[in-house]
Amino acid sequence: MQTIDLVKYVKNLQIESPVVAFPSTKAGMQIAEGEEQTFLNAKSLVSFVSEVSGQQREDVLNSVLLAQLAANKQFPEDVQLIDWYKSFSKALNNLGWTLEGKEFSTFKSATDVFEVENAIVDILTTAFGGTFKTVITKTLASIKGLSDNNGKITAFEKNTHSLSKGAFQLGLVKVENGTISLQLGMFLLTSSNEIKKILFFKSSKDKTRLDYCSQKGTLNEEIYKTIREPIVTKLGKKVTDFISEVEI
Repeated sequence: MQTIDLVKYVKNLQIESPVVAFPSTKAGMQIAEGEEQTFLNAKSLVSFVSEVSGQQREDVLNSVLLAQLAANKQFPEDVQLIDWYKSFSKALNNLGWTLEGKEFSTFKSATDVFEVENAIVDILTTAFGGTFKTVITKTLASIKGLSDNNGKITAFEKNTHSLSKGAFQLGLVKVENGTISLQLGMFLLTSSNEIKKILFFKSSKDKTRLDYCSQKGTLNEEIYKTIREPIVTKLGKKVTDFISEVEI
């Protein structure tokens, strides 16, 4: 990892908020212990298995949010999505994450009707195995069951896509050998059809393209604890504006 003054880096980091905030709640962001949880986090879905501690969950959510806001500032247009992801990954790396991953690939649908939901499950199961499939299937089912006018989903949709282009991320967080592990799928959707309900979008495969890559990140908690408070200060109210739990 590049040697930089991390506290100074966080304080000087230029950030820009997503288009729409999630509906506010009196309780704020509810971090749990000993149970599975999933959060909408700007244009990401982040799921935690039960053994991830409350502090670890907060650290992951805050660092992922800050990296997204930094990428938003540098590359706000949907024609710059690859550059957005590169900026996001660089920011995460500077916040204590070590990332391993592949370049973007194009998903090849085996059927004439292309379904984003099925593609997500296939891609992430291939990349990360059955643990991811169990959690993400449950999460997608919960989101699908929410009403169209649910404020959380409305905000997520507006933050992830325009009429013809979209970008979103899905992550699973667990603890491996005492270290926080983030398995992250990144998705870029382009279609000649209008995109609605991006996670459940359907189209003929000749009119839609899905590019994706998978990354695995591990968090150096010794590094992160030195910038935990500056990150919390930097984010301020953005934590409750752009992170919201999804009941699963």
